[in-house]
Amino acid sequence: MLCWTCLGRPAAAAEEEPVGPIERVEVRESVEPLDAALDSTAFATVIHADDFAHRVTTVEELLREAAGVQVSSLGGAFATVSIRGSTAEQVVVYLDGVPLNRAIGGGVNLADLPLAQIESIEIYRGFTPASLPSASIGGAIVINTRGGSGGAGGGASATIGSYSSAEATFSYAGSRERSDYHMGLDATTSDGDFTFTDTEGSQSTTGDDLEARRRNNDFDRVHLSGRFGAAAGDRTQLRLSADLLSRREGVAGVGNFQSEDARFETSRILFRPEFETAGLLGGRLLIRGALDYTQVREQFEDSDLTRLQSTDNLISSFGQEFGATLVASAHQALSLLAAHREETADLHDRLESPSDVGRASRDTTTLVLEDQIVLAGERLLLNPSVRHERYSGAFHPGPAYGAIADQEIASGEQTTGKIGLRYEMEEFFVLKGNVGTFVRLPDFLELFGNRGAVIGNPLLEPEEGLSFDAGFITTHIDRGSLLRQFRFEMTYFETRADNLIQFEPTAQFWVVARNTGSARIRGGELSVSLMLGPRFSGSLNATRQDAVSTRGGIYYGRSLVGRPRDEVSSRMELSLGRWSLYHSFTYVGPNFTDRQNTESEALPARYLHDVGAHITLSNALGAGVEAKNVTDRETFDYARFPLPGRSYYGRLVWQF
Repeated sequence: MLCWTCLGRPAAAAEEEPVGPIERVEVRESVEPLDAALDSTAFATVIHADDFAHRVTTVEELLREAAGVQVSSLGGAFATVSIRGSTAEQVVVYLDGVPLNRAIGGGVNLADLPLAQIESIEIYRGFTPASLPSASIGGAIVINTRGGSGGAGGGASATIGSYSSAEATFSYAGSRERSDYHMGLDATTSDGDFTFTDTEGSQSTTGDDLEARRRNNDFDRVHLSGRFGAAAGDRTQLRLSADLLSRREGVAGVGNFQSEDARFETSRILFRPEFETAGLLGGRLLIRGALDYTQVREQFEDSDLTRLQSTDNLISSFGQEFGATLVASAHQALSLLAAHREETADLHDRLESPSDVGRASRDTTTLVLEDQIVLAGERLLLNPSVRHERYSGAFHPGPAYGAIADQEIASGEQTTGKIGLRYEMEEFFVLKGNVGTFVRLPDFLELFGNRGAVIGNPLLEPEEGLSFDAGFITTHIDRGSLLRQFRFEMTYFETRADNLIQFEPTAQFWVVARNTGSARIRGGELSVSLMLGPRFSGSLNATRQDAVSTRGGIYYGRSLVGRPRDEVSSRMELSLGRWSLYHSFTYVGPNFTDRQNTESEALPARYLHDVGAHITLSNALGAGVEAKNVTDRETFDYARFPLPGRSYYGRLVWQF
């Protein structure tokens, strides 16, 4: 059955739902979980804290197991995510409602998202919910940290493992009659000194291969987070989120080209106050507002004389959001989102005197209008929305840059739209479909890069295109039978993208950013999960996609770089009293590393098996062990970065 979210619910009742600027029409007692509430017509995957509570795992590994999701790892404390053949820059990652993507460019590093303090991860494939301020081509990943609990209590854990890896976590949460809080602290370290085959730069011959140890691949990370919520009267809920992170790491280099001295340091500060007022106009109106501030400092240094570098960049972002939802009738709700974001990047080269390279800035205003309509006896949900964005940017060179005039781009604006459909044919069978347009603004590097071999282009147009998906979901639930639960989902998707931004070589051996690319990505996703009796559960996710360039010339019809055709993941778990045993499998098909699709340079397929066990020692104490890549298969990822072989981890968990 479909029903309207109760806009007049008490503030405390809203604490269990992901907070966003627009309230949703939810689907209840259906074949789907309710947690992906930001868009009930979208194909989404939700990962709960209970799903990984007993595992020794990371955000990177959890996302890799989801259908339609690809993860690229650089063999250390850095990994990025893409969805349905997109790039990492084309997926917006949110932490407690704050977009983490930097205007300076590059995908979000998943290693900066410690798993210990996460309550849930929502993956929206192909379409960005209208309630989020920043849209993207691939979709969105929404990460919600833990909030307060019914009573005071906490937990701690300690993990040790291969390559001198160690992690310690601590959290404490509580609530009173009109307030709640959660605090979390975690610290992680690893030498990352696994062994791999050094090919000496030759992939076609093996006679000169030798076993080498990964050098300068260590990292240390400390992370502190907190959330505080309070009720202000009977209708208003206030919440403050804070997140602080510091990471230092070595930059090991690519494959056999190891770097001995390169170091990278990152610090991040994030604050977000927000409010929600429900029950206005007789319970028909809900309003929400939020401010957020993010500051990221990145310092890179390489003392090697052949690539001497020393940079210090400070990236800041300040955003404001206001949202409202009005239940216009028993069958319709209208939602509005207005958002504004200012982004700046202060760039410094410490090898120059003075060191000020310049300041890049971008200003974006977003207005979204969404309609939610239920028809056909509340079985049909239509979800049209329109998004309008205005943007402007500039680069103001500093004295270290040279006598270069300010570079500006004229104000631009783009309007995109999307319509989603959800039809519940039976209580156990749902049809879904979405079609819409998208836009991605170029980042600062693409617009204003003009140092070394990289030349930006202030006249770049945003990437844009059209996406479509359709599929069905069926579920069987019978707690009294052997097959207690069964869920099957199948989806077809297609994306056609234009004005893709690429860096192309020039006759002077520089690379310049240009709008030259177009691509077509289409494929299918399959997801199956089941529970047999009280002891066995399993899941299978598979994606097949065909991602090719449709640009004319020699690249027409060639596969896009880094997009494997096939990916498969599975997981099985067996509960035996106090023990639980599990096995995870991941397959990533071969993929090309160059636009020419050179077979000898392609990455081979990866087959990874992980096994583990967990034991409940008491009501407060548990322990687990896990072996990753248990077959010790040698694997490589993006740009032939080697990945670890067999590794072992042990974990002790205490709840109090």
